Amino acid sequence: MFHDRSTGQLCQIDTDVPATPYDRRFNALMSKQRTFYRSERLGALTDGLFAIVLTLLVLELKIPEDPAPGTEVVQVLLSDWEAFAGWLISFVILARLWMFQHHAAASARFVSSRSIAINFAFLATVSLIPFSAHLVSTFELSRPMVLQIFSLLIGLVSIFLGWFMRSVQNDQQALGRSEPGGQEWTKDTIHHLVLVPIVAVIAVIAAQLDPRLALAVWTIETIIVLVIFLTARSDGDLHIYAPDDN
Repeated sequence: MFHDRSTGQLCQIDTDVPATPYDRRFNALMSKQRTFYRSERLGALTDGLFAIVLTLLVLELKIPEDPAPGTEVVQVLLSDWEAFAGWLISFVILARLWMFQHHAAASARFVSSRSIAINFAFLATVSLIPFSAHLVSTFELSRPMVLQIFSLLIGLVSIFLGWFMRSVQNDQQALGRSEPGGQEWTKDTIHHLVLVPIVAVIAVIAAQLDPRLALAVWTIETIIVLVIFLTARSDGDLHIYAPDDN
């Protein structure tokens, strides 16, 4: 018998049926300090927050008040291009973060309390992205600190995402549900734990020279990652066993 924390119900294993190695391992783990939860509600919470954050992004796109008479619409839009650039880059980065987080979470039927805590830290930093995009639209590109804050935030978000992906891998290994080689560091995890923070540092330095350089750094990095992600094989690079419904 074990306690399913996601439903609040006690689940009884039929004693007349020999327990599988997975059942014995799972019950042993449930008796220890680390608690495992079903991943469905984790995904629902994450999806909800991303939906709100994406909505908040577009609310920052505002037409300047009282434009001069005779001003062309195109001219007004071009004069506020920094706000649109901040929205576009932030939107693409958020979409990419959701894809990787969803890929990791959906590949696990159970996740530990540690992974859930890491995911909450990830969501906390994700929720700040609209704020950083608002800074870009407010101060435009006149102050390097605006792009530096944005870059540092993206670097921190990436670290939490990579940590979450690694933690989910460890959970599946502990439950005996990972594929052979599932404990190896994947390219996706290394990318978010190492490469993106390095890009963030480069963008911070570039912003000190010219904020537009930092904008270019994130544009190039995002395009490269999206091309790689969309052209990769369907099962991705995550060596995590995709569970069935049994």
